[in-house]
Amino acid sequence: MSKVKTRGNMAGFVIGALILVLVAVYVGISVYFMSHFSFNTYVNDIPSYKLTAADIEKIVTDGVKQYSLTVHARGDITDVISSDDISLSLRMDGQFEDALKKQNPFLWPKYLFTETHLTTDNIVVYSKDVVEAKIAALDLFSPANVIEPVDAYIPEESGEDGFYIVPEDYGQTPIMESVSEKICAALDVLDSEVTIDDECYKVPEIYSDNAELVAFCNNLNTYCKASITYEFGADTVVVDGTKIKEWCNINGTEVSLDEEKVRDFVNSMARQYDTFGKDRTITSHSGEQVTVTGGDYGWWMDRATETSELISAIKNGEKGVRTPVYFGTAAQYGENDWGNSYVEIDLSAQHLWVYQDGAMVIDSDFVSGCVNKKRATPRGSYAITYKERDATLVGENYESAVKYWMPFNGNVGMHDASWRSNFGGYDYILNGSHGCVNLPTAKAEQIYETVTKGEAVFVYGGLTDPVPVVEQEIVNPETGEVTIKRVPVINGKIAGTDTPVQTTSPAETAPAAEGQAPAAETTPAAEGQAPAAETTPAAETTPAAEGQAPAAETAPAAEGQTPAAETTPAAEEQAPAAETAPAAEEQAPAE
Repeated sequence: MSKVKTRGNMAGFVIGALILVLVAVYVGISVYFMSHFSFNTYVNDIPSYKLTAADIEKIVTDGVKQYSLTVHARGDITDVISSDDISLSLRMDGQFEDALKKQNPFLWPKYLFTETHLTTDNIVVYSKDVVEAKIAALDLFSPANVIEPVDAYIPEESGEDGFYIVPEDYGQTPIMESVSEKICAALDVLDSEVTIDDECYKVPEIYSDNAELVAFCNNLNTYCKASITYEFGADTVVVDGTKIKEWCNINGTEVSLDEEKVRDFVNSMARQYDTFGKDRTITSHSGEQVTVTGGDYGWWMDRATETSELISAIKNGEKGVRTPVYFGTAAQYGENDWGNSYVEIDLSAQHLWVYQDGAMVIDSDFVSGCVNKKRATPRGSYAITYKERDATLVGENYESAVKYWMPFNGNVGMHDASWRSNFGGYDYILNGSHGCVNLPTAKAEQIYETVTKGEAVFVYGGLTDPVPVVEQEIVNPETGEVTIKRVPVINGKIAGTDTPVQTTSPAETAPAAEGQAPAAETTPAAEGQAPAAETTPAAETTPAAEGQAPAAETAPAAEGQTPAAETTPAAEEQAPAAETAPAAEEQAPAE
């Protein structure tokens, strides 16, 4: 009995001792957690088990020293602000001790089975002036990275389909105040990254849907959708929206086409590229350089018609290559506008040469206009107006049938002259034609088959004023018969010889009354039709009295069409004067 009691006392003692130990341990642990954070406890997401408030503070302080904020900006710009850059620190104010006090140390067992998160207020300390100075030094504020916003606009140069609106460009010009607020807000909570969004940048003032801008663009394109190209050989002149805009009157968003500016443009283009009436220097048959003056060959733009048609093309928005309207054309553009195929007529030599593709293919003697009857063939640069077979040349006192008629200056042209047996020499002075170039029939045929309409004809040399005439005895060596022949005298010598002669009689002139031009042939009459009224010949006319102005020139007419009279020389659209007035094709040729 005594042993049983002793054993019971011992058991009770052991249990009591164990309880006391457990209580002591529990209390000891509780006491421990009065100064340390318990199991599964996190302070500001920092694992804090067994850590004191001082430990946490040190961890946070050390972490702040490693802190940096990455700044993302427009244009793929990235900047980094470190805590050292701005002397960033935390003001603790006993927050971790307060957090520890919120923990119930005697309930520590419950922390074994659940996580506990404690949060403190991180009071970030930095100088705002220092931060703003750092922000100002960031790459996003570097002048190289700052791009001002651009309003939507209509460019100076038009596009393929007229003018268009270039959309606004937001650029990348950060606003210091907005950026500073954005970055400071991130620093205050120690965020690791921050993005500078659109609200922190300057914005355009005018957008592509601006009503006035859209209206102005549409009104411009009423005219500026056209794109017209003129080709002058190697040169091109482009009339596109950019050029047309220069011709527009603009009042706010209203646009109108100033047609006078279009006219000025056409006039300017004609002045630059027209070659009508210009002197031309050719390489003659002998290889010498010969300057041919006068004539009506060359490009001659019909400025009034071209202006009207260009205005219509602009209003219709036409695109493509345009050929101007011309009174007269040439073989090609450029300094040598006659090309390599032409006819060279030397009045002095009374011989002509026909060139094709740069090679001489035909040459022939001829008889030109009678000098002493004031019917000299006019000199100058011309173009073959047309070709006609079996024409009848009708004049005041004659009617001649020809097989090959090739006019080049109104009623003056080349043709066969079957009634002549002699060509070349000096016959043209006394026995010349009414102004035409008379050819042997066989040669006229060859030339007719070779030349084309529009081909250049250069006429130069020869006499233009009547010369004295003397009578010369000619003795037939076989019969002894003596005949008297009238021969011209040139520079005191019988033409074609070195025989000097003295003359006292005046030069022979045309039978017409003094100062009166000889009558020209009329239009070849159709069978059964009365001949047209005679007109003044196109050969060189009697020199005008001193101080008298020459007659105004007329525009070359299309085949079968009467040309329109030209304006006064002061008019902008007048072409340079040629030696003679071009005549309509139905005008009669000079024989």
